[in-house]
Amino acid sequence: MATPLELRATGMNKAFSLSLIVPAYNEEEGIEYAIKSNLATLRKEGLDFEIIIINDGSIDGTKQIIEQHFAGLSEVKFESKPNGGFGSAIRKGVTLAAKSHIIFAPVDCPLSPATLSSFLSNHDKADILVSYRRERKGYNWRMKLNSKVYNLMVSLLFGFSLKDFNWIHMYPKKMFDSDITIEYDGIFMPAEVLIKAHKQGYSFHEFPVDMEKRTTGKATAQSLKAIVQTFRDLIKFFVNR
Repeated sequence: MATPLELRATGMNKAFSLSLIVPAYNEEEGIEYAIKSNLATLRKEGLDFEIIIINDGSIDGTKQIIEQHFAGLSEVKFESKPNGGFGSAIRKGVTLAAKSHIIFAPVDCPLSPATLSSFLSNHDKADILVSYRRERKGYNWRMKLNSKVYNLMVSLLFGFSLKDFNWIHMYPKKMFDSDITIEYDGIFMPAEVLIKAHKQGYSFHEFPVDMEKRTTGKATAQSLKAIVQTFRDLIKFFVNR
């Protein structure tokens, strides 16, 4: 069973450390900026951290850009794998994570100082910190509708409600070592983890963060194939639970 994050009254306990997992699929236009931005944000806080980049079978120049700019940095781990989807990339990243806590962050929304500060200021509120988007910038009406329907379905089917099942969350690493196994390869994976954690009795705390509008590449949420697969995974998980 999880316990609240180990902290001192005056700040983070020395046992606290952070693995930031960044899955990347065909992100050659944005990957360099994203990793540099994450590095700057994490270094500024003086945390014990690592960034784990998982190249999920990109067929553009993503792999070459990562190797050119970040190979040899002690704070960065990098591994390539055949394309399998967002969830499969995160699953691989979790196996490489060596720090006490884990955050997943998409390439199109690197951790801003304000977002990281929100996680750190809420560190003692619960086992799992769940950020939600104040505004879904760059989402068209169809994407916004899909998101509302999806969050409502998860809440109704599994009996607990969160504002955003598929955004940036922070988890204790030991949760994945002992209680939670990631099974789904697609973008249903974050909801899968939260549902399983809720069933295991982990506590949650939600807070709002700002989302930056994607300026490069194409969001997975726009793919009809990905949307259909996500809802299929949701129903399959409900039926087989």
